Amino acid sequence: MQEKVLGQNPVRLSIRSRKPRRKLKPANEVSEADINALLQAIKDFDGYPKLKDLSRIVHSLTPLQINVIVRYLERSGAIVIDTEGYIVWARKEQDQLTLGEVAEMSDDLKEFVAKYHE
Repeated sequence: MQEKVLGQNPVRLSIRSRKPRRKLKPANEVSEADINALLQAIKDFDGYPKLKDLSRIVHSLTPLQINVIVRYLERSGAIVIDTEGYIVWARKEQDQLTLGEVAEMSDDLKEFVAKYHE
């Protein structure tokens, strides 16, 4: 039989920090302010921005966040991207007219559309 000697046993100490642990955020989490900042940067760009250049335009967002926002804006119809990766159109929020308000239609077509929507 072995005897345990108190001085030879290892002592385990655990030290807890007083700071509460930070809650980790997902890498692709974006806020409404992030979406608005990217959309405003697209609207303020002179010409047509390319998707790969967006990270240089908005430095505060990661490439993953930019990708999430761009896909959201494209699905919601706020931007249009062509096959070469250029953003060719961005919706403006101020008093944008609809196609029906801008189009020049004959009276016959206006009557047809009015009957169809009733």
